[in-house]
Amino acid sequence: MGGDWVNPHMPDTRNSVLPNSCADIAASAGLKLKQIRERLNLTLRAVEEISLEIAEAEHNSEFNVSVARLNQIENDRSLPSVFKLYSLAVVYQMNLDEVLALYQIDLGKMEEHRRIAPMSRTHLLSASTEKPEKTIRFPIRFEPGFRPEKTAFISRLIESWGEIPLGLLATLDLKKFRYGYIGLEDRTMGPLLRPGSIVQIDESRRRVMNEGWVDEAGRPIYFIELRYSYECCWCFQRGKDLTMIPHPLSNSGPRTIHVPDEGEVLGQVVGVAMRLVQ
Repeated sequence: MGGDWVNPHMPDTRNSVLPNSCADIAASAGLKLKQIRERLNLTLRAVEEISLEIAEAEHNSEFNVSVARLNQIENDRSLPSVFKLYSLAVVYQMNLDEVLALYQIDLGKMEEHRRIAPMSRTHLLSASTEKPEKTIRFPIRFEPGFRPEKTAFISRLIESWGEIPLGLLATLDLKKFRYGYIGLEDRTMGPLLRPGSIVQIDESRRRVMNEGWVDEAGRPIYFIELRYSYECCWCFQRGKDLTMIPHPLSNSGPRTIHVPDEGEVLGQVVGVAMRLVQ
């Protein structure tokens, strides 16, 4: 089973000459991968055999790291595909972010880089707490005395925008809830949900309630996934026809879709964090 997949529109980096800086990174990463393999007392053949099992399990030959290919990665300044990086991470008992770090790719900078081009569209947020001791870029840093279970004046606890432990995100209950971001151009539910707001979504509340509230503040707001976008608004459902209803003060009008063909309700918005002054 197989070699690397090559994009016909991109140069093949397996045997071609890389730019000096990239080649140096590949050489350094390859040497470190070789040292890790040798510390684990693994032969080139052993790595190939394990990766072959992964490839067979995934029905994708790209996961296989042959002896010849691994030798290129370790010694010939060759860049592996993402599939082979995954297999090496599994074989060497490493996290994928640790393997990427060998190639000077820091996943912790993703949020910083995302701010270069802020998203104007409403979308879901995601975070992983696989390693709670690690840090993530986040718009706040709390003082060491911060206790999330106690009521506090947050302004006095915030030091600056920076890094916080991933473990702190566990207080958001990521297992029970999902989190969405209201795009900077999305005024569908303004002024109840202003652009730039972060909403908490309860996935157990997917059934649309057509009645049972006394005012707009009590009317359920739902987060909806469409084919090419997300919407956050009031809803009315009759059978498979779902009408998405904006706030009367917005410039948007109602829109009806057919579920689940054109979209689905991800859950009800049960919490929100937003700025009151833009």
